[in-house]
Amino acid sequence: MSRFYLFIFLIIASQAEAQNVSALAVADSLYAVGNYSEAIDHYEVIQPKIESIYLKLARAHQAKGTLDDALINYAKAATGTGEVIAMNEYGKLLITKGKFKEADSVFTKLISVYKTNPEFYYQRGRANENKPRDIRFNASDSTEERTTTLFPYLKDYQKAVALDSTHQKALSELATFYLKQKDFRMVEKLAFKALESYPTNVEIIGTLAQSYYYKGWNEETITWFEKLLSLGQNTQFIREKLGNAYYKDRMYELAIKNYLEALKFSPEDAHLHATLAKLYNYTKDLKSAETHGLFAILYKDQPLDEEYYTLSRTYEMKKDWPNAMKYVDRSLKENPDNKNAEYTRAIVADNYYEDKRAVLKIYEDFVKKYDNTKYAKYDPTLKLAKERVIILNREIFMAKDSEEE
Repeated sequence: MSRFYLFIFLIIASQAEAQNVSALAVADSLYAVGNYSEAIDHYEVIQPKIESIYLKLARAHQAKGTLDDALINYAKAATGTGEVIAMNEYGKLLITKGKFKEADSVFTKLISVYKTNPEFYYQRGRANENKPRDIRFNASDSTEERTTTLFPYLKDYQKAVALDSTHQKALSELATFYLKQKDFRMVEKLAFKALESYPTNVEIIGTLAQSYYYKGWNEETITWFEKLLSLGQNTQFIREKLGNAYYKDRMYELAIKNYLEALKFSPEDAHLHATLAKLYNYTKDLKSAETHGLFAILYKDQPLDEEYYTLSRTYEMKKDWPNAMKYVDRSLKENPDNKNAEYTRAIVADNYYEDKRAVLKIYEDFVKKYDNTKYAKYDPTLKLAKERVIILNREIFMAKDSEEE
């Protein structure tokens, strides 16, 4: 009898194994073509489950987007450091889900066994960078000790690079860190190190371009932002920064081109319209300057003094004195201490008002307000205003003599 039962057991076991093999083959095929829900159903049928099946379930849930279920199955698959693939994927998903403390623990365990794996240090750095910390300093702490306390993840990124000098993501994280610290020398050192092995790394190129931008090196800024465009990167941020670099180098047509491209991403951006209005003033395209100046006013919340001032300058160059005075007065109403607007008002009044005495008073008020400032003797507008006061006084005096005769 016992032999009979053993025979039956072996037949059942054989059938179960065959069913498992069949279910696994079908599930793997479904997963391969992206049919994740049905793949999961077939994986669930397999009994008993071992770590490799839980890993497949976890991957299928992750691909499907059911990340909580993916985490549950990864936890069952990642039973120890021997399951290195499962633990690595589990740790990465923990970071994605914002479970940074748990992710740190996973990668710390992996590092305890695989001490020369740069990827594990990089991933632990990611977890540590976002993990909440209770930061406390001792009075005797050195600058280095304080930096380590504030930024413990730096050591992990640095270790990843030490183990693999071409680790692009670790290099990128370090370069971004030093960019925030305004240590531009380190940014450039790390960026060029990364570009040696991966010349088209757009993240690194973007960080390098920003480094030059914030340093004020316009030529280099233009070179690297243009490089990003050539690599298919096209964002409002890139276009604005590139436009601004061209603006600073007085390459106004190219600046306009890039600000117009930036405007496609954000058509109601008041700052972009205001900048374009200024640029079109420089190129004497006064119709376009007027259009963008009006849009800047339409889209911007208060205060509007700079936008009104720019528009008044457009009308001044068009010799449309009534509108020039209208908008410069609005600018000064918003900001009575806008010195450029005050001087522009005097210029506009000089061309618009027939009453020379009224014009003279505007110039005299301007001179009186700014003549005792720190840099008064270097101020070209103050010098011109003083010269105009002398000329107007002479003209008024001569006109008076002429009337008396």
